[in-house]
Amino acid sequence: MKLAPLHLTGRTRRGLCGAALTVSLSTAAAAGPLTAQANPAAPGPDSAQGAQPRGVPNLVLPDLRKPAQPSPSASGEAGIPATALDAYKKAAQALATSQPGCRIPWELVAGIGRVESVHASGYGLRADGSTEQPIRGPRLDGKQFALIRDTDGGRWDGDTEYDRAVGPTQFIPSTWVTWGADGNGDGVKDPNNIYDAALGTARYLCAGDRNLTDPADLDKAILSYNNSREYVNAVLEWMRTYQGGKVTAVPNDAPAVPHRPDPADGRSSAPARAVTRTSASGSSVVKPRPEPLPKPAPEPRPDPRPDPTPEPRPEPGPRTVTRLTALGERSRDAETGQDLDQVARVRASNAHGDPVPGADVSFEILGAATDARFPGHGDATTVTVSTDAQGIAVVPRLRVGDRPDGFVVMASTAGKAVTFQVNARLSASATADTLTRVGEQPLSAPVNGTFAESPRVKATRYGQPALGTVLTATFLASKEGDTAGNTLGPYFTDAAGNAVRTLVPPPPGADGIVTLPAIHADGNPGTYALRLTTADGVTLDVELTVTA
Repeated sequence: MKLAPLHLTGRTRRGLCGAALTVSLSTAAAAGPLTAQANPAAPGPDSAQGAQPRGVPNLVLPDLRKPAQPSPSASGEAGIPATALDAYKKAAQALATSQPGCRIPWELVAGIGRVESVHASGYGLRADGSTEQPIRGPRLDGKQFALIRDTDGGRWDGDTEYDRAVGPTQFIPSTWVTWGADGNGDGVKDPNNIYDAALGTARYLCAGDRNLTDPADLDKAILSYNNSREYVNAVLEWMRTYQGGKVTAVPNDAPAVPHRPDPADGRSSAPARAVTRTSASGSSVVKPRPEPLPKPAPEPRPDPRPDPTPEPRPEPGPRTVTRLTALGERSRDAETGQDLDQVARVRASNAHGDPVPGADVSFEILGAATDARFPGHGDATTVTVSTDAQGIAVVPRLRVGDRPDGFVVMASTAGKAVTFQVNARLSASATADTLTRVGEQPLSAPVNGTFAESPRVKATRYGQPALGTVLTATFLASKEGDTAGNTLGPYFTDAAGNAVRTLVPPPPGADGIVTLPAIHADGNPGTYALRLTTADGVTLDVELTVTA
């Protein structure tokens, strides 16, 4: 989405949380969100939801210099209204059941809610997820924002001529038709209810079999919600803030100035009065009625004066970066533990296409699971490089790390950003951090006999086959791990047929499985153990029984 000028972005004031929190969720909300099957087609950056301006998001970033305080409205604080926090967590739990491969964190849904409406703060959020005041974006009449004529007959947005984005996560009604969800189990998919909106947002982000632990999928998902790099950066910063700090549930009615996604909305922040009407079925329906605004007293009009001649706006200078261009390949494969050079190269240029030397470019490693670092800069995840005479900046040497997870290197300067993907696979020399026996059948043999089956062990690191694992197999005198007297009991044989009770088995196969040689029993019945040990000290004991 192309953003409206930043001076339209709503600001929030720091709320006070002096009272103790008392939360009483409705029965329907407490029951948890319903699981929902997501549409397999993933919306892209050109979707109706994110392609065109639909309102003004709140791009105020968290103030990382200050400790988190329990307020929903201050930019540097991690307080979330209790009902909103419950809705975000229930939405993530529902997707963990219906789309476990998506692995969506509730903090991402909370990041969307924070940027779109500051968690519905100041709108009279109720325990059932509804709000006393509607949360509506501007009329999408094509004048300042997108042109989208009415698609819902005014059902959700109260406008029968043009659509408006609605609810705590600002869904366009036509988008809600596909991605709407019933998050509180009341039988209605209402984008104005934060339980329904949170679940619909989670389904939208997870569409198309996305895995949101993959930085590339995460980036695409947020861009499809709002095609703006500033929007993505804001959502990610809030997500990380909630993931990295203690999130506090604050009262729904904690003092807060509402963020208005419609810049023309000049309503008071006071809650609207509720009017009870009776529906056709006889049930009571509570609808908000806004307080009437007082008519302003007419002010005396001053004598007309000629408008001053506006000062011409300065043209961007030759050292002003207006474009950041990626150079070379933007995706690269690597092995864990590998050092990489020139993963990311960018060129900074001005409005005339000329290079801008001396511009500071920030390179940041992004990825929830990666441990990649810049070893020459104190193992930092962010470094700053100045462009050379040709306007080119190159990321310093980067160490992939030990985890076989993909990550992104983002280069940014002057509000411009480009990303580079690194796909890390486990090194062929990686050793296991886990040993697991394949199969659960008890292993036994009669005295002076041979075990019908030899143990098979899988060596993995971070869940992937660790092909560099070297094991030592040693028979112990008892299943308790007694190493004394291991000259009795089960044994292997060497090439000459002699009994040996310690050996190094063959290396793992391509699947990480080590198959041990045949095991024989001598004439001593009892319960023994076979201990498998890696060079790093990872062990696995397998119980063996010799029967009389």
